[in-house]
Amino acid sequence: MDKRGSEAARAAWLYYIEELTQGEVAQELGVSRSTVVRLLRRAKETGLVRVSLDVPQDVFEIERELERLYGLRRVRLIPDARDEETLRRWLGHAASEVIVELVRPGSTIAVGWGTTLRAITGSLSGEQAIEGVRVVPLVGGLHRASSGTNSYWVAEQLGRYFRAPAEALYAPLFVEDRSTAEALTKDPDIRNTIELVRKASLVIYSVGTLNAEATIVRLGYLSDEQCAFLKSRGAVGDIVCRWIDAQGNTIEPPPTMNPVGVSLQDLRNVPERLMVGGGEIKRDALLGALRGGYATTLVTDDSTAAYLLERVNDVSEIPDGTR
Repeated sequence: MDKRGSEAARAAWLYYIEELTQGEVAQELGVSRSTVVRLLRRAKETGLVRVSLDVPQDVFEIERELERLYGLRRVRLIPDARDEETLRRWLGHAASEVIVELVRPGSTIAVGWGTTLRAITGSLSGEQAIEGVRVVPLVGGLHRASSGTNSYWVAEQLGRYFRAPAEALYAPLFVEDRSTAEALTKDPDIRNTIELVRKASLVIYSVGTLNAEATIVRLGYLSDEQCAFLKSRGAVGDIVCRWIDAQGNTIEPPPTMNPVGVSLQDLRNVPERLMVGGGEIKRDALLGALRGGYATTLVTDDSTAAYLLERVNDVSEIPDGTR
């Protein structure tokens, strides 16, 4: 092994096998604690260290039950987290592993936006070149959002991991005037990107809500009047700015809110649809999305899984074609 590999291996052995603290490893190797952190990260990225977890049998049983009841191909559960930041990070880790399983040569991946998607890309370490992969945003951008939560940034980071080109959708998430939205979708560059989304083999997204802490609300993209309009019509959440009710039915947005991008029916036509989300504030949105048949794979937390199982008797019909 080269010198860097040996240093990483020694740090990993002391930390994981001999169970020293990072400070003790630093003292043993004669380096700083920050250097130990980098060495341990390198050990995981290069495969020197592989972490495995024995999941209890009942977790597998819950995953299989959710798959059966909601017509899903796969479900992955994470433990309940102590706070929202930890929840997103754990969801990101689990979802990143699923993505690596789903992507094949020639895949076109369409990705959403938001803090959960940012956590997913942050969990992908190193790179894995797969021939013919393309990545494209599901929606346009939000100029008030941080670069890390915009859909193009997510697409770009995912593209780097797979060594794949990332397309851009040069349009806002939505506009106030319907004629403007129609004109934007006729623009050749925008139209071509939207067509790529319609032909995608995999979409990755999280659900939004009308909660005050939701990114789209917190950044001021939804006015109080627009929120009230959507709530009065039974909206429980959105999928890439297309709002749904508790049964997964599409809700027409207010006249001042005209999304630029694919419809929910377009999304349902994509063969693989990975939905990632959890926490109490997103449960009804996730439930509505499952009832509407917008997912084939779900990554969520234990408590949300229990909620979905409790509410399954309320599901009158899971749409055909979800498998």
